[in-house]
Amino acid sequence: MKKFIIAIVVIAALLAAAILFLQLTMPHRSAGVRFPLTPAQTELLAMVPASAESFALIPTAAAVYAELRANPVTSDAVVQWADDERLPQPWMLGGADLLIWRSGGRSSYAIRLDAGRAALMRVYRILGGNMDVRWSGTTFLINAPAQSPIDSAEMLRILAAGSALPPGDAFAAQRENDRSAFPPLRRPAVTSIRISAEEIAITSHAPARPDTAARLLNARYPRSALLAAIFARPPRVFDDLNRLLLTRVTPLVSDGGGVAIYDVDTGTLLPRPKGVIFLPADEPRREALERIVRDTAGYVQTAEQNDELLVSFDTSSIGRFTSDSFDPPRWPANMWSARLDPQRLVPILKRVGGSVGLRLAAPRLHRAARELGTWIGPLQQARAIEAAASTSGGTEELRVLVTSK
Repeated sequence: MKKFIIAIVVIAALLAAAILFLQLTMPHRSAGVRFPLTPAQTELLAMVPASAESFALIPTAAAVYAELRANPVTSDAVVQWADDERLPQPWMLGGADLLIWRSGGRSSYAIRLDAGRAALMRVYRILGGNMDVRWSGTTFLINAPAQSPIDSAEMLRILAAGSALPPGDAFAAQRENDRSAFPPLRRPAVTSIRISAEEIAITSHAPARPDTAARLLNARYPRSALLAAIFARPPRVFDDLNRLLLTRVTPLVSDGGGVAIYDVDTGTLLPRPKGVIFLPADEPRREALERIVRDTAGYVQTAEQNDELLVSFDTSSIGRFTSDSFDPPRWPANMWSARLDPQRLVPILKRVGGSVGLRLAAPRLHRAARELGTWIGPLQQARAIEAAASTSGGTEELRVLVTSK
């Protein structure tokens, strides 16, 4: 009996020591991504396979996870993601760096642990059931079949591009074969992500298109619009918008303009946006607008205010726009600038994404709505999302800010 009690005491002491160790060695702040990367981080990135479409490096992942949990926009989504992926709990990671890559629709992970946590991870591996976990000698690999690594010269080019990004808590890269919706830039693209309890700041860089504009946009956001966008050249979805509005609006915005969407009528076969197109009041645009008014027999609503032509295809939006208050953009931009209200917009995007009529009549617009809904869907609780895209010196930069308050 005495030996049994001693054994219980020893086990309890070991457990207490292990818990104390885990608590004392948990990082409370992200180490962030700093270029040049440490030798250990470079070795970790060497595990990215040649088949990977994208990958991300997250130093001190447990601290970043805590920031995501503290942010009300991402709290539920990140917990659900960790549960779905069956990842180790943050206390098991400690100060470890985490590498994630996507290949063939599957996520894989590599985690470098300290010696104490590595021992605990071996136990986790035994208890992990059908989880694909293996130990490389220095790193735990989860759902990561043995494959040849990415070409080292390509990795050096990716890291060189990433060194021009602002500091962040995570670094991500999308390779040439990546087809994900975000960031909406050419590939390859590199991204820096900074996370706090109040906001998420994202900056992405990619090679600029040869025909991009360089003139700064005169951007401003109507406060009550659920989506506002200003652009130097119209997005391709305007071609499909012609079908919804039963006239060609593309000529009006061929040299740039803006749109403010206040609502979308999703109760019809083809969803109909309710909003305003606004553009500089010059003679060529006045003539184009006069042709539209004539061709539609007065169906189009128009107005002019502050040297801008206003065009609407419903009876209420121009009044809302002219009486609205406006906010300046956070950043200057020479390609496009946008702000949206995800709490109002995400439910509409879900309905639009399920519209059979829109899919058949305007497939490009339908696809754009689905892609936008895919990446902002998890951010529905955000107060606002603002984005701006510019080109300079052969690089296209996209900046995004997701605010929770």
